[in-house]
Amino acid sequence: RIAYVKGAVEKVLARCSSELADDDALQSLDAERREQVALDMASQGLRVLAFARKELPSDTDEITHEQVESGLVFLGLQGMIDPARPEAIKAIEACHAAGIQVKMITGDHALTAAAIGYQLNLRKPGCKAIADMQPLTGTRLEAMSDADLVRSAEETTVFARVTPEQKLRLVNALQ
Repeated sequence: RIAYVKGAVEKVLARCSSELADDDALQSLDAERREQVALDMASQGLRVLAFARKELPSDTDEITHEQVESGLVFLGLQGMIDPARPEAIKAIEACHAAGIQVKMITGDHALTAAAIGYQLNLRKPGCKAIADMQPLTGTRLEAMSDADLVRSAEETTVFARVTPEQKLRLVNALQ
């Protein structure tokens, strides 16, 4: 029986062993190179998923999270584009013209969020490239005090890798 897993690149790769699938193209992708390819894809605004598998005993009836915590075999990466709709871009332009601050809060990777935020013109003055976007990540947000979060939430336009609980905390901070 084989368990197939897909998910956030950093989460899936952390569960993979050094063993790779029997594929010459994948054999040449060491862990560092896989992460770099994923980052390159994300910086183009792609939502990137990693795929892996694990062979389980043939008598396995139910696959549990514990069984796929480690020892996965990396299969590959998939990049999907979800381009900004023209009406979304126009709505954001109208908000800016009316003096309304627009913020994007997403579970996407920071580079994906930065690229999409850049396309949507969620840029601060002086931002000339995607690399200048500097999204606030859920990891950083988690470590912030409530007072620091209020300040950062006001100053930041793009939030990435944010959990549902963190989204609620952000909304409360913005209120």
